[in-house]
Formats: sequence, C-alpha cells, structure tokens
Amino acid sequence: MDHCQHQGKSVLLVEGSDDCHVILALCQLFSIPENFGLYQCGGYTNLLKRLNALILQANGPEIIGIVVDADSQDIMSRWQQIKEKPELKSYHFPHIPTPEGTVITGENNKPKLGIWLMPDNKNPGMLEDFLIDLAPQDGIKAARNCVANAQNQELTSFKEPHLSKAVIHTYLAWQDEPGKPLGQAVTAQVLQPSTQTAKAFIDWLKRLFNP
Repeated sequence: MDHCQHQGKSVLLVEGSDDCHVILALCQLFSIPENFGLYQCGGYTNLLKRLNALILQANGPEIIGIVVDADSQDIMSRWQQIKEKPELKSYHFPHIPTPEGTVITGENNKPKLGIWLMPDNKNPGMLEDFLIDLAPQDGIKAARNCVANAQNQELTSFKEPHLSKAVIHTYLAWQDEPGKPLGQAVTAQVLQPSTQTAKAFIDWLKRLFNP
C-alpha cells in the first residue's frame, strides 16, 4: 500500500505528499510506533471532505488526526472553519487551538480527534514554516536575503503567502544534493528536528495514537 494512502482504524489526514513524507521521516527519527497510517488528501478542502466522510462512516476509524496549514493571516479563522463543520458539532472544542496540539475525545461512538495547525498551533503559516524552524537560522537568514534580493530585482513570480516555500527551498538548494525533497531532508538531518515545535508535534502524535 502507498504510505500516503492508508485506510484503517487509526489514520492521520494530511493535505499533500510533502506533509506525508515529512511526517513519515519524523516518525522514523523519533521511533514512533507504526500503529497509525497517513492519508494524503490533495489539499485542505479535500481533507475536510474526507474527514467528514470518515466521521459519518459506519465502522470507520477509531482515531483520526488532521494536519492542516493555518495559511491565512489569522489562525483563528482556520480554527473556526474546522469547529463549525456540521459533522464536528458533537465535539467539545477548546476556544483556541491547544498550543501543544489539540486532542478531543469522541462521544457517542465518534472517533477520537486530533488537530495540528501548521506550523505551531499559534501562528499563521504552513509546513514550510515548520521546516524553517528546523534549519540553522543563519542559513535561513541568508536564504531570506537571497529571496528578497531576487524580489527586489523583479525576478520572482511566487505569491506572497508562499514566501516560506521559496525560503526553505533556497536554503536546501545550497546543501549536499541540492533539491533534496523535504522528507528526505529531514531523514538526512539537513533539517534537524530538535526544536521545541518539532518535539511538541511528536508529543501530540504520541498523545493521539499512543496514549
């Protein structure tokens, strides 16, 4: 089975293949038991659709986790979108995302639910912002300066919300085997998951799937 197309009683839904492979790499590095699978949904909207379907499914998963990008300027708008899904009305959500990652016990035979908003449940952003935190900050500073210089010369065409993507891939382009995929960069420890945010993410996975 494709590592990013798991279907079983414990599943972690993610937006894209990069999310899947980064999380697989983190689980391997931290020796997380392989008692849950990952499912790559192809974007935020598709992830919510799959979450809804799994919650309503007879004999569906017992534990569902989701990892989504906060993306927008206000992380609370993303949080409200999730909380207000009709299929999730029976869950007792905290008012704000739990900084250490949200875990909610299901009632009336509903699955246990876990939510992680990239990058850290507190700030807007995406997977690449999470990964920027794993890189040496002097290298990231240089990558930011490089990207800013290219912008000043009108050599770029990426959208502003994707700035962190440009920065992390610029940094990785300077490392051994330039262009290494994000998951492989974690496995090779070009990106080192020793930060508090990375440890909090791993602890959230353990609380959700290995309490």
